[in-house]
Amino acid sequence: MKYFLFTILGLFINSAVGQINFQDRASILGLNSDTGNTVFGGFGASFVDYNDDGFDDITLASGDNVPVRFYKNIDGLLFSQESLLPTLTNYNYRTRSTTWIDYDNDGDKDLFLTSDTDGNRLFQNQSGTLVDVTLTAGFPTDNVFTYGASWGDINNDGCLDVYLSNRSLGTLITNYLFLNNCDGTFSDITTSSGVSAGSVWSFCSAFFDFNNDGFQDIYIANDKTTPNYLFKNNGDGTFSDVSISSGSDIVIGAMSVTIDDYDSDGYFDIFITNSPNGAGYDAPGTVLLRNNGDETFSDVTNSTQTSLVSFCWGSNFLDADNDGDLDLYVNSQYTSTDSFPTYGFYINNSLGTFSSSTSVGFTTNDYNSYSSAIGDYNNDGKLEILSNNGNNQNPSFWENTSTPVNNYLSVKLQGTTSNNDGVGSIIEISISGNKQYRLVLAGESYMAQNSLIENFGVGNATSVDYVKVKWLSGLTDILYNVNVNQKLTVVEGTALSTTNFDFNSFTYYPNPTKNILILDAQQNISNVTMYNMLGQEIIRLSPNALNAEVDMSSLLSGAYFAKVTISGTTKTVRIIKQ
Repeated sequence: MKYFLFTILGLFINSAVGQINFQDRASILGLNSDTGNTVFGGFGASFVDYNDDGFDDITLASGDNVPVRFYKNIDGLLFSQESLLPTLTNYNYRTRSTTWIDYDNDGDKDLFLTSDTDGNRLFQNQSGTLVDVTLTAGFPTDNVFTYGASWGDINNDGCLDVYLSNRSLGTLITNYLFLNNCDGTFSDITTSSGVSAGSVWSFCSAFFDFNNDGFQDIYIANDKTTPNYLFKNNGDGTFSDVSISSGSDIVIGAMSVTIDDYDSDGYFDIFITNSPNGAGYDAPGTVLLRNNGDETFSDVTNSTQTSLVSFCWGSNFLDADNDGDLDLYVNSQYTSTDSFPTYGFYINNSLGTFSSSTSVGFTTNDYNSYSSAIGDYNNDGKLEILSNNGNNQNPSFWENTSTPVNNYLSVKLQGTTSNNDGVGSIIEISISGNKQYRLVLAGESYMAQNSLIENFGVGNATSVDYVKVKWLSGLTDILYNVNVNQKLTVVEGTALSTTNFDFNSFTYYPNPTKNILILDAQQNISNVTMYNMLGQEIIRLSPNALNAEVDMSSLLSGAYFAKVTISGTTKTVRIIKQ
């Protein structure tokens, strides 16, 4: 029955058969600095809008004596390298991964760096300046051999916790789980929560709700002969090891944890990369674990035809041609001088299988590639692939030039009760009863961070029947009859703005504001409700006029949300109080 529905979905959405194509435009777009990446295993990549200007930026971890590289996206036209870390302190040491998260829910992105040589660092964004708060936040500055960092909310309190994957075999160091105390500090709950796995060689992990019970679980990729771990969240601050019972305890010398719902059944699956015989643990090929929906997984690598025998690292599910199903990209360390593939690309056939293709661009893909991340740098609804390469090679930026242009819907989340970026939330869309699902993650694949904007391909559909967001707070927001080819912002627990009502005549200023916020419209503003970042109502007005003034002089500095109702239609806007 499921595959029959896939077939119908393919007939409905994939009427425009096009050509997938990716071309490397790194140098043209300004991504051409020295990397310092000469160390085995490479370094991480982030494709997140770190300055909240609406365009996905790029952050690359780097090698010894080379600083982390920040590339600001200039209006979707090019990237400009900038320095963001404190200049008086030497941060030119080896870093493995970079993640941008709003750990303090103040409306801006903070930065977490991992290192396997000099310790991890947390930088708080204080009015646009990154300040090292590692010690005051409760993190150790000693080296604990960390590669990947994954962020999630294990107790649904609206504050992001972090799991550190450490390659510490032969030491007394394990992986660590730090609980966010919601006051700017973190507590080490590794032992008390039950996720202490001993000394292992872990590369990375991911938080996701594998059994759809509303709590985030943790899956960890372990190298060499150690099996992968799946820890089930018991909902009381503790976890149970269900690696064996779930069938996810594979031993393949795992490099990555890539989470997505490739078969659109509402349960998230796991793709894992590996090295070939002779290069690591002798279990060649990548592995795709299908979530059966009953707290078990099945190895469907052969039946889906997704095995890549190469030295694989980063991987990404993405709808490359926006036809309504998820394709798969896999990075490889090998180049054309080796006897293994230099990359892998698998086109989803919408029938539970994939087809490997070498005619989708990537014609210059001859790099020692490690971490990869996806984002939409020019907001055209087509996802690009960023790879952080090794051997002192420039990064590669695979621009998506696929044709014809199918329709899309991009969704950005704004949490109020849940964490600010909606990390851990599940987004569901439906077109004529056919559904797609996305999960917002912060730290995934191989030391990577994908864009926090989720993209759905919808083929030639001109509207989406509904967009549903299931927040970790337990709230569910639903929008109906949503127009396509837009970036939709969903604010938790409030009525939302879509293109069904023309708000071009509505203005609000100044923003940021010191005292008075002015609202203007050409139709009566019936109600104005203002909320703080916790979702608490703090101001309510009923002006019933073409304009209104909101007195914010008594409010503390920070981010707020104004829910404005005009002629029965509601829009929520974000306001900054100085």
